[in-house]
Amino acid sequence: MSNKLSAQKGQSMVEFNLALPFLMPIMLVAMMLIAQWGFIYSAKSTLDAATVNAVRAGTLHHGDIDKITTGLAEGMMPLFAHGTDMSDILEAVAKSRIAVAVQSEITLLSPDRATFDQFKIRSRYPQGFVNEIPNNTLMYRNPALKDVGQGRKLNVQDANLLQIEVRWCQKLIVPFANYVIEEIVNSAWYLPGPEQLACNLLSQATGDIYLAMVSQGLMRMQTPFRM
Repeated sequence: MSNKLSAQKGQSMVEFNLALPFLMPIMLVAMMLIAQWGFIYSAKSTLDAATVNAVRAGTLHHGDIDKITTGLAEGMMPLFAHGTDMSDILEAVAKSRIAVAVQSEITLLSPDRATFDQFKIRSRYPQGFVNEIPNNTLMYRNPALKDVGQGRKLNVQDANLLQIEVRWCQKLIVPFANYVIEEIVNSAWYLPGPEQLACNLLSQATGDIYLAMVSQGLMRMQTPFRM
């Protein structure tokens, strides 16, 4: 009986050794996919936090798109920081700003032009008159709903909500895994959306592979919104 068990174990070992050369590539690709997924998860978490930072910067600076872009770059900096020296930090800041300029697109969802036109007032400042959505004494302002198009009705408090959407093209850096993910997200089964198609154009321009990520941020204005 023991001889039969030993023979079976020996046969199993031989079969495993024969199959190992065929299993190694699959195991290697699986490990690379896991590593790439870790980078993707880290990038998405950073993007979500950076989007909050960006929308906060917008609420403090009248919805200025340049301030929003700067806030996004500051939030994305951890992806490019590889040291704690001042030179490393400055390099990360520069890389983050370039990446935001090339790899991202910020869309201001609200207030849009129709909302702005409905709720804007002409305010006087020492430097002159400015059209803006009022931000002070909101609880005492007329709460009536106004039609801003597309079946939407908002009041002045709704008009003070700043909402942005950020599309980020994350560069895939792990060999083999990047090609596997590229084939998946561009397959007819997956049906890539406009965000991924935009990242595909970037891929064609740079020769790298990018995965589209989208994040939204919503926060109440702390300053009057201007457009």
